[in-house]
This record gives sequence, C-alpha cells and structure tokens, in this order.
Amino acid sequence: MDLGLQPIPAGGDLQTLTGPHTLLIFEETCAQWATAALGAFSQSICVATSYATLGMNAVIEALNETGAAAIVCNVKDVEKVVKACSGKAPSLTTIIFSTNNSTETKFSGNPGSYQVLSVDDVVTRGLKSGKPFHPPTPDTLGVIMYTSGSTGKPKGVMIKHRSMVASIAAMKQKFLALGGVLGGETYLAYLPAAHILELIAELTNFAMGSEICFADPKTISSKGACRQKPDGTLNLKPEYPHPPGAIQEFRPTIMAGVPKIWDILKKGVEDQVGKTSPLKQFVFKVAFIGRYWAVNQGRDVPLLKCLVLNKLADTLGGRLKMGLSGGGPISAEVQTFIRVAFCMPLLQGYALTETTCAGTIQAVTDKRNGIAGAPIGSIEIKLRSCIKNGEPEVMDREKKPYLAEDTSHYGERCAGRGEVLIRGPSVSDGYFKQQSKTDEVFSKDGWFSSGDVAIMTPDGSVKIVDRVKNMLKLKGGEYIAIENMEKEYSTSPYVNPMNGGIMCYGDGDMDKAVALVQANTVEIKKWADGSGVTYSSIEALCKLPAAEKLVLDSLLKAGKEGKLGANEYLGAIALIPGTGSPDNAELTSPWTSENGGLTASNKLSRQSINTTYKAILDPLKKKGIR
Repeated sequence: MDLGLQPIPAGGDLQTLTGPHTLLIFEETCAQWATAALGAFSQSICVATSYATLGMNAVIEALNETGAAAIVCNVKDVEKVVKACSGKAPSLTTIIFSTNNSTETKFSGNPGSYQVLSVDDVVTRGLKSGKPFHPPTPDTLGVIMYTSGSTGKPKGVMIKHRSMVASIAAMKQKFLALGGVLGGETYLAYLPAAHILELIAELTNFAMGSEICFADPKTISSKGACRQKPDGTLNLKPEYPHPPGAIQEFRPTIMAGVPKIWDILKKGVEDQVGKTSPLKQFVFKVAFIGRYWAVNQGRDVPLLKCLVLNKLADTLGGRLKMGLSGGGPISAEVQTFIRVAFCMPLLQGYALTETTCAGTIQAVTDKRNGIAGAPIGSIEIKLRSCIKNGEPEVMDREKKPYLAEDTSHYGERCAGRGEVLIRGPSVSDGYFKQQSKTDEVFSKDGWFSSGDVAIMTPDGSVKIVDRVKNMLKLKGGEYIAIENMEKEYSTSPYVNPMNGGIMCYGDGDMDKAVALVQANTVEIKKWADGSGVTYSSIEALCKLPAAEKLVLDSLLKAGKEGKLGANEYLGAIALIPGTGSPDNAELTSPWTSENGGLTASNKLSRQSINTTYKAILDPLKKKGIR
C-alpha cells in the first residue's frame, strides 16, 4: 500500500478497473512467496501468479493483462525483469525481490526506472507505515492463476476469496476426517505455489495451524542431493544427522505430490534395494508381499514393518500419516508400492484450477487403485453423456460412447460414465478478460465442464478413465488414450521419470502408436554390460536395435499388466539418452521446463517435443504404419 498499490474497491470488477490493484508473483515456492500473497490478500490486492520457469514474454503478458504495479521475483531475476519490461510493461513501477535459494541479499545492478526493494524491506516499510488493513469481501478477486500454457496463450483463472475460503474449509474438514490434528501437523511445501494444488494445500495447512516447511523439488529426496556438514564434509547418504533431502530434514506428516514425484521415490527405493545382497533383496520381497496381502485384507504386519519396511519409511522422515497424489493419474503399480513399502496411505485426489482445487479425495480405508474418491464438501459432481449434436465426442476402446446411464465399464459395475461436471462455491469465475473461453466451459447454471471422462463407482467414488479431447484416432478408426498409455508404460524400469518419462504419439495415418522414451541409462547399461553388448557411448547404446527391443518388450509387458487395449500397444520406440543440455533443447536432452520439454507444472509439452524431436519422430512414425 505504501508503494502505491490500491485495494480493489468493494463491488469492483478488476476486468474493467485500470488502477494499480495487482501484485504479480514470479518466484519459486518459498516462505517469502506466502508472505507476499497473504500480505496482498489482507489489503484486497489481487495476486497474479506466473510460474518461475516461464519465459519473460509470459511475464510481460501477465503484467499488461492485469495492470500489475509490482512484481515479486528472485534476486537473480531482477536484472532480467528490468531489461525485459522496460518500455513493454507500462503499469510496472516496483520490483520486489526474494533471496530464496540465493547467497545474495542485495541487488547491486542497474534498476533502470524501477524502484527495487527486498521482501524484508517491504515488510519493514509496511510495519512503519501504520496503514490499516483493507480486508476483502467474499466477492473480491483474490488470485488470477495463469495456466502453464502447454498450447496457446495461457489463461488466467479468476479465483475470488469466497472460492478460496470454500475450498480451504472443505479441505480442512477432509484432512481432519482423514486423521489430521489441528496444530499438530507438518506440511512440506515444494510444488510450485503458482499451481492450485500447492496454493490451496498451503492455505489449508495455515488454517489448520500446521507447521509449514519450504523446500526445493530438486532436493526433496536425498537421492542425487548432497549436504555440507558443519565440519565441511559432504553427506551424500540418506542418513542422519544432516540428511541431504528435505523430506528427511523436515520429517513431514502430510505431503502432496504429482505422480512423477511418487514414481521417483519408488524407483529410488528399487535402486537402493537392487544394490543390496541377494539375501536382503529376498527379505524385502517377502516383507513387501506379506504386507501387500495384509493391507488388502484390512490388516497389517507389525513384525515385518518393524524389522524391514520401517527403514524405508525413515527415508521419508518416518512421520508421514498420509500422502496425496494429484495433478494427473497415478499408475496402480506406483500407488500400491508407495502404500505398501512406505507404510502409509497414498490417496488419489482429483481437482482443477478452475474449481480452486476442490474435487474428490480417496478415503484412507479405500485400498483400490485408480480411484479418485468422493466429492469434498464444497462441490457437487455429475456426469454428462459424451454426445454432441447426436454424435459421440469420444469413445472407449470398444468403440462405445460414454453415457451417463451406463451401468458397466469393461465388465466393471458403475453408476454412469461421462464427462465430469462440477458445481459449487469453490468453482472459479472463469478466465480473466477471456469471456468467450469462459462461456465454452462455464454454464449459466454454474456447472464447469472439466474435459475429463470418469465412471462413477456404485459407492459414489469417481474414477477418471479418459479425456474428451486427448483421444487420438488411428488409421483403422481405433481410439487410443495417450495419457493413460503413458501412465502405464512409465512403470517400466527402463523409463526415467526424472528426465521427463515417456511421450506416446499417434495419428490418423498410423496403424500403431509410437513413443519417445527418456531412457533409464543406468538400467540399460547394466543390461548391456551383463549381456556382452559393446557400445562406444551412452548415446550409441540408446540407438542399438537390441536396446530398443529390450525397452519395447518391457513397455509392452507394463501395458498388458496395466490392461491397455491391444490397439494401445506400441509399434516402435526411440530412446533419448538424456545426456544433452537441460536448458537448451537438443536431440539428446532430458525434458525440462527450462528447455520447453515440460510445462511449468511438469506436464509434457507435446507441441514443443514434436518440434524439437522431429528428426527422430518422423522416421519413427513410419514404423507405426504397416
């Protein structure tokens, strides 16, 4: 307020106002992010969010569209913001920097025409100013959350305070029902706060009085991380004291993660167990199988937990009461492994930015895989038959349309199939200054069309099975669900999720789908060395037909175990070694948000990958044609 920002007036519509009512946050998740957001909320100032990994063009677009007068960014990005925004973002007057993950505490560069202050400077200035709070009303716009924009211009989702409060209240109620304790939990914050899952999870834990610990996604696990001890030596092992990973350091009781994170944790344990003696590997398998059967029968095995599995639980800090998986479908194999090996429930959730993270959460007692659970208290859900103008919009692999009156899904009993529609106080108010886009998916009677296809189980749980628009049709007219295929194929030990995983591809000219695979070169090298296969480099190894066959066979096995349709089996693959630059896209690069392979929310950026890997993908497509 002392810097010139103004509260949104009661009843005002930010889409038509021109004053300095918005603060843009362009930073990784950290305590200073939360401080800035909560400070803005207290003054009825809107917070616009931009992923820290997005380019400056997206930042300039967000500044101009919202008329933001101030931006919060990392100290290392101040000079970049100054250069990029000068003359291109006329509303911007102030740059506020955080010192997250930086040894720098001051900005010593050229500020240009901007006022440059640290977050601490602004907090101190605010305390001295004596300005009163300007609390928001329920209808005050609290957040404009920009999507990561994997295709086209990012959309800014308008979230009013009433929607945030509805979601926080419902999530708090759900966490308490799942065993959470007011004032007794520790939450690990590391996902992008510009993603609705992280923002609402943090706000809910503040509302519960939880301890919140901030971490970096690259070092939440001790695998691949190191830490300097007080004596100057480095600790590379997941052990106390001074563990390298944030999970062990903070020992959370509640943790949210996207499927990729849980897959990384699973493969980290498998690598760790694989390096032990045959006897220890046998003992682990016995303990795992024993607890698997016990859990599925509603029992447990205290002795096996005490002697074997609790050691794995310690790698996650040893205090986790529950894990929540969201942001996409998680494979049955990964969910089962985490649930059994780490001795904690891993619950699937389903929600969207447009519903302010309100959707469904699986029950702790629900041992089924692939189930997203029942609706939380602030929304209601119904299924819409996927029929438009008398024609099916999408069909299952048996070429049947999804209908709300269906009672069976591939032989499984259900209480309807169709597109998920969500209504309730948590649902947002549409897209900022994009009325036509809003009208496409927000109905006049309050229903939001998710684009996700689900079945409703007989007990009232939601199970996501498809996408309305992400189905591809092959030459023979068969539909394939590429996201579901990727979910199942990613369980192969030869897929490297840390480098981006696997991307399936198909079109109307092809008989079979193909895939680009970020290779787990450690496992492929182990196979080659044990089989007497000669190679000059990792890159050369990944091009060998024998290596491709090894991985393809493993993928097809995973696909069959995941019950993919025969038309969803891959016809050919290409292996990407992941040895290239993570910052600049090359034919050997891992997929990262920095080089455009992933969106800022760690989802595949298909158009970007298709362009970058055209030289590999074009000949690969021909292998998918009989």
